[in-house]
Amino acid sequence: MNIRLINQEDVQDFIGCYLEIWRSLKGILPDRYVDDQIKRASSKEFHLKMINEVSDPVNLLMLATERAEAVGVAWGSHREDGSTWLTFLGVKPAHRRKGVGRALLARFIEESRSRGSNKVSLDTDPRLIPAVRLYESTGFVVEGTAENPYGLQLVVYSLDTTI
Repeated sequence: MNIRLINQEDVQDFIGCYLEIWRSLKGILPDRYVDDQIKRASSKEFHLKMINEVSDPVNLLMLATERAEAVGVAWGSHREDGSTWLTFLGVKPAHRRKGVGRALLARFIEESRSRGSNKVSLDTDPRLIPAVRLYESTGFVVEGTAENPYGLQLVVYSLDTTI
């Protein structure tokens, strides 16, 4: 498995993987929420946004590949307060439970530290039990809760990267 920061040539593979991950969440997360994410990520505007995201040095967009196939993605950004926010981490269904998510998360944390981050934070839906287990087993601690625009109650986690 190879995990790397993406470049503009990787954007289509990144989006394709991202879409497959969202499709796999149907029946786990509310359909309206998942359908809206798929519709948004399928748009030309999203493709252009991702090209711009790659060009912005505050962003961390990573792709995990196996035999040239995109199997997982991580997406986040370094913030002015010195922390990093992990916006999305996911693995295609056929590649789950094989260490891809753990490796992506470790690489994301490593890259955040190398950019001077003092903390990595994220939020997740508690129904995503494998994700919750991954974050907690990596040392993330609950900081609180947040509600997303769809009314979903999310758990906010953080990891001190100075330790």
